[in-house]
Amino acid sequence: MKKITHTLSVALVATLVLVFASSCNKNVPEGVPKQFYLQSNNTIGDILNNDANYSILKAAVTKAGLMADLSDRNKVFTLFAPNDAAFNLSGIPAAAINVLPASTLASILQYHIIPGKKLVAAEIPTSFPNTQFVTSFIIPAPNTNPLVRFSTFVARGASGAFVNNIPITATDIDAANGVMHRIFAVTAPPTRVLLDTIARDADLQYLVAAVLAADAGVPSGQRFQDYLVNPLANFTVMAPTNQAFNNLFAVLGLPQSPTSFALLPAATVRGILAYHVLLARAFSPNLPTTPTPVPTLLSASLPVAPPLTFDATQGVKGFKNPIYSKITATDRHAINGVYHKIDMVLLPQ
Repeated sequence: MKKITHTLSVALVATLVLVFASSCNKNVPEGVPKQFYLQSNNTIGDILNNDANYSILKAAVTKAGLMADLSDRNKVFTLFAPNDAAFNLSGIPAAAINVLPASTLASILQYHIIPGKKLVAAEIPTSFPNTQFVTSFIIPAPNTNPLVRFSTFVARGASGAFVNNIPITATDIDAANGVMHRIFAVTAPPTRVLLDTIARDADLQYLVAAVLAADAGVPSGQRFQDYLVNPLANFTVMAPTNQAFNNLFAVLGLPQSPTSFALLPAATVRGILAYHVLLARAFSPNLPTTPTPVPTLLSASLPVAPPLTFDATQGVKGFKNPIYSKITATDRHAINGVYHKIDMVLLPQ
């Protein structure tokens, strides 16, 4: 069989450094309120106090100590608001609010708040990958430092609007200090970084082995594993399953084992891995509905590298793959990105 060869330019290291620098969710000061034409004189806090459909959210906001902020007319917020049905669907009934620590509730709720911005539905981006918005939730130790906040990712497409992969079921609930959007379920902040999340998936152990093989001989701090554990990064990983790698090894005449990565040049493994990484977060509801070329980490370091082709119906296709790889599991969310499982290894050449 023809051997797959690819050399990954040293420009990859520089590219990753730039990604690291540009992906930081740095703490920002509270925004200066803009003057809006207000249809409502009620603050977000007033709405929560007066609408019985948000009784669980009201209880959570009150216990977390956030009601004063959400009632402050001198501040501006966008709140993605789960109603009672959304809390119950997410396994957080009213009784749970009494049990959960105030700090836990605050972390969950702050992840639903974009401070300093009134993001109305018409301004929700339609771009792919998703647009990043910094929330009120500061990433706790040991993952990072108290100057960094989590981001959430809001998108609008043919099937509606979403925050991460959670549908927005009602938009533009106007308030004197911002806007609320009702959401279908609670969008919980992730608790692990990408490599940790992937390593816990029994179906992705070959991918972990590929990362370790690609990092052979690469200085610490410049390896794939370093970036996949970096809480400040922002990636989408198209993650081939164990069987997907075994299928490739069979074509190459190699043993169907994670040890087979050691039989390939490390630069080849690096090139293949870089071809599976997007330099932004892309949730499944925002995948293009027609075949669309999307650049990868490999494209960023080698401009002549071909893009991937995404199609929400067919899946994702590498330049040298004869058919589309199916996306078999979606939206596995991590602190520094999201991954989707695929049933085929994507090949740039």
